[in-house]
Amino acid sequence: MYEKEYNNMFKFSLHQEDVLLCEKVFDADQFNPFTRYSIDIREILPRAITKLQKTLSKKSYDTQVDADFDLYQYHQKMINSYPLDYRGAMRYNPQQVVQQIDDKVIRGVENKIGFYINDKPIVERKFYVDGFNPVARWSFDIVDAVSDISDAIYRQIKKSDIKNMWDDYDLINVYGYSISQIREFVPSKREDLLRKIRGNGGNSSQVRILTQPSTGI
Repeated sequence: MYEKEYNNMFKFSLHQEDVLLCEKVFDADQFNPFTRYSIDIREILPRAITKLQKTLSKKSYDTQVDADFDLYQYHQKMINSYPLDYRGAMRYNPQQVVQQIDDKVIRGVENKIGFYINDKPIVERKFYVDGFNPVARWSFDIVDAVSDISDAIYRQIKKSDIKNMWDDYDLINVYGYSISQIREFVPSKREDLLRKIRGNGGNSSQVRILTQPSTGI
């Protein structure tokens, strides 16, 4: 059977201290190498953090798998099966911190989001949730929030990948480079060559394609 030579994975994770609250993974090899190693999702992060702060501080959550099984109630049942002296240390109840940075007072439970390729961090951010509700750990609400953010990151990368493919086409068409040569360019050389194309009036491939017959694809 055919096996992929590479197996690179993108991973978006939400942690609370050493607890992994939720994580979503998707294939990174579907994007070209230049895209994979030039990720910029900074504009997504503020909205992502706000969404997670709201999700992690809700008063109630959907934790029920079906009519007969509730994730949070099952967790409580497991803890209650231990002797009373052990239960307190077993309960998930992260503590709120209060700290002052310059003139701003920050309070809440510390959390961290991260986006990784394999186990290598691309970006990580800490944030604080005032009114953190521990039940969120067993909720479908947090799965939905993390999935929505991961999907937004995917769309951002896909948009960048399409642009990079058109840029590859221009480099091949204008300069005669092969795709393997283009893959070896350092980013500064790539940008310099593309800048010269655009500076010369460019005949960008994104414009040229509109004048060509439709392939029906």
